[in-house]
Amino acid sequence: MIGLWVLLGAVLLAVVVGVVLRRRSGTVRAVAASPGDERLATLLVEAGLPDATAAPLLLHFSASWCGPCAGVRQVVSQLAGELPWLAHLEVDVAEHPQFAAHLRVLSLPTVLVYGSGLQQRFRVAGAPSAAELRAVLQSLSDGGAEAEPGAG
Repeated sequence: MIGLWVLLGAVLLAVVVGVVLRRRSGTVRAVAASPGDERLATLLVEAGLPDATAAPLLLHFSASWCGPCAGVRQVVSQLAGELPWLAHLEVDVAEHPQFAAHLRVLSLPTVLVYGSGLQQRFRVAGAPSAAELRAVLQSLSDGGAEAEPGAG
């Protein structure tokens, strides 16, 4: 009988953890602005983006084997078409593992949003909605004020 209660408790705990993790996935979270990162600028050049310090930058970390990354790729492409001032780069973690390690990317897909001067402003682990990403990107183009994630 005790074994049954232990099993029931373990299942309940697993369900609660799963629900919490699922609710956080794809949520745009603001991060404290930090000074520009010289190593990041070097990694951007190595990955094919020579100068991204003046405009907002959207980095999308993906891999060929990542299913949800294809959906994020579509969202990012759509936003890049709508927002001509946006610099964006998709980084394949298999081709640039040092990039992912430097920015502590632990899950895919991951999207990082930088303001001017390569200051990280937002981070998304999972697949974000186009509306949330658009809101935070437009907040950066409208003078750098942080948008409330989820608004828009």
